[in-house]
Amino acid sequence: MSKIIFFTSSHKIGLTGQLTEQALCFIKMRQGEFLFVSGENEQFSGLFEKLEQNKVPHATITGIDEHAEFSRLVREFRNVAVQFRPDFITVHTNWQLAIAASVRILFGLKYALVYVIHGYRHNYRFRSVIARFLIGTALYLFADHVITPCEFLRKKFGFLKEKNKVIFIGEGEALFEDHPLPSFSGTQRFIFAGMFRPGKNQELLIRVLKQYMDKGGNQDVELYLPGKGELLDNCRALARELGMEEKVFFPGFLNRAEMLALYLRCQFAFAPTNVETFGHCIVEPFILGRVVITRHIGVADDIIRHGETGFFFDTEKDLLDLLLEVLPDYELCERVAAAAKQAREPFRWEKVCQAHFDLIYNLSVPK
Repeated sequence: MSKIIFFTSSHKIGLTGQLTEQALCFIKMRQGEFLFVSGENEQFSGLFEKLEQNKVPHATITGIDEHAEFSRLVREFRNVAVQFRPDFITVHTNWQLAIAASVRILFGLKYALVYVIHGYRHNYRFRSVIARFLIGTALYLFADHVITPCEFLRKKFGFLKEKNKVIFIGEGEALFEDHPLPSFSGTQRFIFAGMFRPGKNQELLIRVLKQYMDKGGNQDVELYLPGKGELLDNCRALARELGMEEKVFFPGFLNRAEMLALYLRCQFAFAPTNVETFGHCIVEPFILGRVVITRHIGVADDIIRHGETGFFFDTEKDLLDLLLEVLPDYELCERVAAAAKQAREPFRWEKVCQAHFDLIYNLSVPK
C-alpha cells in the first residue's frame, strides 16, 4: 500500500472544509496510507476536531499557510517527510509545491509530486497571463502530474499536455440527499452565490431581471444574491435605483446549511461570472436539480448540455432572451432539472477520490 502525504490547507485559510471532507473520504476508502498536513488554523471551527474524532492521521506545521520563514518550513516538512517516507505528495498551492520540491531536491528524498491547480490570478486579465506562465513553468519543472478540476482550466494549462488530468472537486453528502425537484409554478426564484467583487457580475443579473419584467415577463420573481464583498453596497444601490428592492435580496454570508435551504427554495441558479476555475455556484444547484443558467466558465462545459441539463448565455441580451423563452415553459424546466439531478454522480467524493487513486497509482515513484 502506497504512502501519501496530502496537504489539507490553503494560503491564509488553514485547514479547509473541502479538503477535510476529501481527507475523510480517503481514509474511508482504505486504498493508501495517508498523512494529512496543514497549518495551525482552520477555515471553520470544528474541522480539527472532526479529523481527531475520525482518527485521521494529521501533522500540523505552524505557519505553513503564511508566506514567511521558508527555510524553517522546509526543515520542518523535511522532518515530517523523513519520518513518514511518502511515495506521493499532493499539494494545492505554489508555496506547498516550493516546500515539497525543495525537500526532495535538497535532501534527496524520493517521492512523486502531484499539484492540484485551483487558480492563477484568474480575476485579473493581465496578471493571469503572467501567473499562468510562472505556475506552468514551475509545474513543468517540479510536478510529476497536475490535476485541474475542469476542462476549462485544463485548457488554460494545455501546454502541460499529458501531465495534466481533469478530476472534479467533490461536494458534501448533504447535497446528495433525496431532495425534491422544484415546482416551477408560483414565484420563480433565482440564486447566484458569490463574492461581490469585479468580474462576478451581480449587477448584470439585477439589470436583466428588471428588463425581463419590463418586457412583460413574469412579475412574480425573486433574485437572491448571498455573499459579501466590496461591491455589495453598489449592488444594493442599483436595486434601489431600479425599484427592485422587493425583488432582489441580499442575505449576506450564509453557512452550508443556510445555503442548502436557500438553494431548495429556488428553481433557477445563475453563473454570470467572467471566469471560474471550477464553479461551486454551478455544481451545487446542478446536483440539487435546479436549472442552471451559466456562461462558458469553470466546470459548466463539462456538465451542461444546452437545453438538456442547463442553459448557456454569453451577453446580457442573450440572458434576457433566454429568460423570456425558458421561464414560461414549465415542461422544459422540469426536464432540464430532472436531467441535471440524474447527472450528478461524478461529484460524489468517492468518485473524486477514486480518480485520485487511479492517477497516482499509474505514476512511478522516483528511485
